[in-house]
Amino acid sequence: MRPNGYVSVVWMVALVAAIGCGSSSQSNTPPPTGLSKRVLLSNQFSSTVNLLNGQKDTFTTKTFGAPGAGKMVTANGQTIVLDGTQNDITVIDNTKEVVSFSIALDDQPVDIAITSDGAVAFAAERNLGEVRFGTTVDGALNPTILHVPAARRLVMSPKGTKLLVFSDPQSGTGINSIFVIDTASKGIAVITSSHFDQPFTAVFGTSETQAFVLNCGPQCGGTTASVVSVDFSNVLASPAGPANFSNNASVAGATAGLLNGSTLFVAGTPPQPPATVAGCPLSRCGVLTAIDTTSMTPGNSVPITDGVHGKMAMTTTGRIYIGASGCTVDPGSAPNTVRGCLSIFNVSTAATKFPEESSFRQNFDVTGLQPISNRSVIYVVQAGELDIFDTTADAIASNITQLDVIGEAIDVLQIDP
Repeated sequence: MRPNGYVSVVWMVALVAAIGCGSSSQSNTPPPTGLSKRVLLSNQFSSTVNLLNGQKDTFTTKTFGAPGAGKMVTANGQTIVLDGTQNDITVIDNTKEVVSFSIALDDQPVDIAITSDGAVAFAAERNLGEVRFGTTVDGALNPTILHVPAARRLVMSPKGTKLLVFSDPQSGTGINSIFVIDTASKGIAVITSSHFDQPFTAVFGTSETQAFVLNCGPQCGGTTASVVSVDFSNVLASPAGPANFSNNASVAGATAGLLNGSTLFVAGTPPQPPATVAGCPLSRCGVLTAIDTTSMTPGNSVPITDGVHGKMAMTTTGRIYIGASGCTVDPGSAPNTVRGCLSIFNVSTAATKFPEESSFRQNFDVTGLQPISNRSVIYVVQAGELDIFDTTADAIASNITQLDVIGEAIDVLQIDP
């Protein structure tokens, strides 16, 4: 919780929580807010998703029930919420502003994805080695089970026709495979190659069948961190053909990426010690590397916080916000402050800032980033709190009354243009 002087908000438990597969929301639901810039904030502790006014940076009184609410994804008027305490996912109808269904699963989900038309939701069930999917129109779980060992991360293609699935690197060393699912036919293919070394996630460009796969390497128990361009247009064909690879671009670490034009920015943490990061102003550092995707050539690298990087967002002011979890925390420049797990990279100047925050927070992980459209503002979820940053100043917005989350915020998502 924030120090005194901030606005406190009492979280209301929504009456619209749906229970069980295919159950619909209850009556007596408040009417839609009519807001033009709506933002959702998930609260794991209170098992709710709160609706914010993204124009005025205020909470509304509307909340949605979602057990252990965590990661959120949205498309075409439908939002899916990962439920962290139950074997299901929650479906929110953005237009009606109600919980429409919960889709029952076989096990607790660890990641979610949604097709671009908002019709089909996917969930990764790591412990069972499954990917399950259901429809948002009726909350029905399809009986088909897609088997992927230790399924941990899901990456949807831009138009929602292909889904990449990554096994959890913690499930074992020597992982050299990824899985491709055709979201229409639900066909699945495995790609195994020496180009992979603990593949962690991927970044799509505009193509449905080409992606840049990030190899975690030594950070995940492998040998070499790198990025490789993979064309998998043939792997689901009949007869199936091989995937095509570019040469690997070696980097110091690779667990998150962001594509800006023809430049792919990749964040990761090299093993330390004995490796050190040149120019590191912190006790330990990770690395942000720019890769020219036309030649797959790595360029300059700059120090960022260490930890496992999982969030990256580009602002309209030319900043890249990079969030990590499990970082090394250093004392701040003022009493009772620390430098947490957030880095801000200025693309124009190549300078990096490391914001400071209260040392009284329970952790300093960055779990959510959401630039607000047509504003120089980004919502940052770190340490379970919501911090509103001014992206022209690379600091907490001084002209905005910061909000206090009663509970533990996990993710933030704008659902309007």
